Parts: sequence; structure tokens; C-alpha cells
Amino acid sequence: MNGKIIEKIKKLLSLSESSNQHEARLAMLKAQELLVKHKLSLREIEDYKIDSNKIKDLASNITFTKAKWKAILAGLIADNFGCYIYFKTRNVNTITFFGREEDIAVCNLVLEYAVDCIESTIKRIQYKYKKAGYSTKGVANDYAIGFIKGMTEQFDEQKRTNQEWGLVLSKDKEVVDAYNKKVFKKSINTNTRYKGNSNVFNQGHKDGKKFSISDKISEGETQCRGDRLMG
Repeated sequence: MNGKIIEKIKKLLSLSESSNQHEARLAMLKAQELLVKHKLSLREIEDYKIDSNKIKDLASNITFTKAKWKAILAGLIADNFGCYIYFKTRNVNTITFFGREEDIAVCNLVLEYAVDCIESTIKRIQYKYKKAGYSTKGVANDYAIGFIKGMTEQFDEQKRTNQEWGLVLSKDKEVVDAYNKKVFKKSINTNTRYKGNSNVFNQGHKDGKKFSISDKISEGETQCRGDRLMG
């Protein structure tokens, strides 16, 4: 039994209980598609347990050197799903989540999908700029910063309209205490600045506000919403 696929289905089933009717319906449809594709039953999903009480850390597949926006994005996701982040450094910086096992699974899923959406749209924008003879300097950074701003506003709006969202996804005391006991050898500067590309920043902001994890069906079957390029 593929534990990774089952974890994804469990997260989609959780999203299907969202107070947002469109989000809930879409999440349930995606969960059903995965169940059919992998020939799994709801009973098998319910019987598959994640140790939600276990506090651990887990390195993600996302690394960076110059693309510091990935660290900012990961921090935003961790803050909104009850986790912390830190970096394992050796040649590159590997984003690592710390928290309860179930929350880490969600953070990894959201981060990988968000990075994929951002990077795929950046490539399209850069291609269009190069073809038109425009400089692509700062394009990646500014689109990503705009996207993160849009995601931040979306999370804030969810908390305003659904107070339970903020309470359920906040870090609990045991996670906070366990993290505070960790010892880190050094810190990494993850600050990055807006480079002045207002068109791509605004496009990123628009796409970030519409970002939805329930768009992700399964590994290799992803279609991001940030496909439209600004003229």
C-alpha cells in the first residue's frame, strides 16, 4: 500500500470538510479520482494511520541557494499549518519542517505544489520576455514575492472568515517547547527585496490569492493556475 498516496487522499478528504463549498466539493472530487486510480477503498484510507501525536523533523525535497523566496514561502506555510522550518546546509540549503507528523505531511505537500506552480509560471514569463528582447533580471524574485503576498492574504482571509481555522492550525505548546529545545549551529539570511518588476509582481500576487492545494490531483498530474502571462 502506497503510504504517500494515502496521505494525500487523507488531506484531500480533510479539505472536503472545508466551510468553503467550492473548495470542499473540488477536494472530494480529487480524492475520489485518486481512490479510483489507485484502486483503494475509503475503509483502507480510514484504517491507515499517521501518528499525528509524534513530533519530528523531516527534510523536504526543496532546496535553495540564491532563491531565498523558497524559504519565505516555506515559513508562511509552516506558520499556517502548525509547524516550524529550519535549514540543513551542505552545498545547498534544504528546507526542513518540524512539528507533528500529520502537519509535516501537509506542509510538504503544499510547499512542493506551490514551488512547482511558481517555477513553472516563472519559466513561461522568462521565455516571453526573452522572446520580446526584454531583460529577465529580477523576474523570478518579484513573481515569487507577489505570489507569497497573495497567499498570505488568502490565509489571513480564511482566518477572518473561519475563526476555527486559525485555532486548529496554530502551533501547540508541545511543538513549541520541543522546537525551543533544539540547538542550531548557525542562522541563514533569507531576506530578499523587491526588484521593481511591477507587472510580474502583480501577476504573482493575483495567482497567489487563487492558489489552492486541492488543484493537485496526484504526482505528475498537476496543473497550476498561474498560466496566464501579462502583456
